[in-house]
Amino acid sequence: MAHAQLALISYRRGFWFCQWSVRRCMKATRSTKGGAVRGDHIGKGATANMNAQLEPGTLLGRREILIGAGAALLGLGAGGGFPSTYFNRRIPDEAHQKMGELAKYGITTFSFTPTGGWVMVTRDGRYFARGIPDECYQKLGEFVKKRAQVHCIAFPAEGGNRWVIATNKGIFARGVPDECYQTILDLKSKGREITHVAFAPAGGNRWVVIADGKFMARNIDDECYQMMRNLSQARKVTRVEFRKKNNGWLVVAENEMHARRIDDECYEKLGKIRSAGWLLQNVAFCPVNDCWSIYSHIKAGSYPEDRARVVESSIPKGRGTTNIWARMNDYQVPGCAIAVVDGNKRAWSCGYGFLERGVSSGATHPESRFQAASLSKPVAALGVMKLTEDTDIEVTDDIRGLLNWTLPTRSCLTPTNSPTIDRILRHRGGIIGRNTTNPTAACSGFDEGGGGFAGYAEGKALPSLLDILKGKGTNSPPVELTTDPGSKYSYSGAGFVLLQRMIEEQASGSFAQYMQQRILGPLGMKHSAYTVSVPNSWITDKQVAAGHKSNGTVIAGKRNRYPEFAAAGLYTSVDDLSKVLVFLNRAWVSNSVPGPLKQPSVKTLLSGRGFAVSGSSTSKDFAYSHNGSNYGFRCTMAGFPNRAAGYVIMTNGESGDFVADVKSAITKAYGW
Repeated sequence: MAHAQLALISYRRGFWFCQWSVRRCMKATRSTKGGAVRGDHIGKGATANMNAQLEPGTLLGRREILIGAGAALLGLGAGGGFPSTYFNRRIPDEAHQKMGELAKYGITTFSFTPTGGWVMVTRDGRYFARGIPDECYQKLGEFVKKRAQVHCIAFPAEGGNRWVIATNKGIFARGVPDECYQTILDLKSKGREITHVAFAPAGGNRWVVIADGKFMARNIDDECYQMMRNLSQARKVTRVEFRKKNNGWLVVAENEMHARRIDDECYEKLGKIRSAGWLLQNVAFCPVNDCWSIYSHIKAGSYPEDRARVVESSIPKGRGTTNIWARMNDYQVPGCAIAVVDGNKRAWSCGYGFLERGVSSGATHPESRFQAASLSKPVAALGVMKLTEDTDIEVTDDIRGLLNWTLPTRSCLTPTNSPTIDRILRHRGGIIGRNTTNPTAACSGFDEGGGGFAGYAEGKALPSLLDILKGKGTNSPPVELTTDPGSKYSYSGAGFVLLQRMIEEQASGSFAQYMQQRILGPLGMKHSAYTVSVPNSWITDKQVAAGHKSNGTVIAGKRNRYPEFAAAGLYTSVDDLSKVLVFLNRAWVSNSVPGPLKQPSVKTLLSGRGFAVSGSSTSKDFAYSHNGSNYGFRCTMAGFPNRAAGYVIMTNGESGDFVADVKSAITKAYGW
């Protein structure tokens, strides 16, 4: 997404962690004032005036920079200092020479200016620069005299006297974007040590600041930001680099990395250096001649297993496996989000791909909203159980007396049982459903199909809930009894429309409002709503998915509308649905879990009401689950309460096989 991106520990601003993101654009204003240019060390008590008009600085390096002819430049540092490895392509010959000389001293940073200048610093304070601003060179010398460890020197794309030096003894910045500078000030005031700063080649207020492995970012490529968030859940993000050509980027998180649109040879060398056991300590791209450099003197050591990376790299394909991006391409699924619960907490949640094909500014994130399709039903079932807790209504009650509407019975049927709430939750209410709907005058010998809703394209008139029940002006048949309640299982979206009607009549308000107040709100599901109209803020913030056909093209109107809320009308995220799993899992084994429902209601739900269940209720393999399928969307969720585990998968494509493949990778990785 092209707007604001800040990594935070919670939804409250000001906390520090990369799990969450603020989606509201914060426009930085920049004023120009007369007067002398000045800068101050951050963390020394001085306040820097970064609003003064900046004049280009005089560049060091009076002789012409020599550019390598394009041959591979490879080195291995030696000579009793730091063992190291490096590979350069098309960098200035002098820079390659200096890297060879300084490698054994442990190079801590090597970076380029937008015009091809460069600077290199070692652990023990040796440094060499060519073509960088005079003031930057002067300040670097001052830091070295103080025996500071220089972590990073970075240059905004606009060039001139614009730069930042980050060390373990302070930071000095000149001409960086106001908001970037203020972020650095804020972090330093909290005792954070800035270890890396990067500026996107498009210029302006586009940057990344890394402190103690956590990060904050603004207006960078949204897939880059997506990958920073993905990798940071099990590793610390250590650097982000941008390539001007093709708007490429690289994210490094300790021993892991992910890149897009970088030089093929560079990607290959990065992989080989990692495979040889080195951390990707310093990677630099230069906009002049598209040169690049890789250097490291730090061995990787051992790291705990990153299950998210295991899952995304082992998606089944035939007799083998492939990565999630390749499988998404195979199945024409533009976007996918996954959340995994382990130990009754969200272990990780990641986004892959995009919310709409062809719109690179809207990458998929864990809080991205998808149509939940039939996952709307089990969430609605929580609302039904809440109604029974708050009133004298029992699940054994005949729903016909709670509708303020007469449920028709087909003339060919003489029911002997009642369509109770319990039977409807178990899809045994006798209501029209899968394989019990057509022909419309039959009570046996039904055709296959039915049970769901097609939705209404944008621009089509939406029926009221009463019209849906009557089959008036709708694309679905009237809701009626077609089989004897309790006699057979027939998956029925229409049955959940009856439950929706019951809640509205008994709670004297809209179903959407009831669910928000009684279920979604108490569970902290801030990115969820039963709605037919997507709020403009969701679109502006690029946090709602468009549906896609099986060929990967966007469906007409981007999203069909489903006024059959309880059956198919929930918008939600994997992060929000993981909260449902955590609550249900915990309440299954404990009667003192805070939340919207008491344990008896949860026990009822997880006995086949609203969810499908499998396995013995006392076994580790006991599971509750549900799948979802709306036009352009596929999803699934499952919980294992006796394992304190579960997963949610949501996609904006038509492939149920892809969802099944991801599910298989998750359960194999965790042994569920």
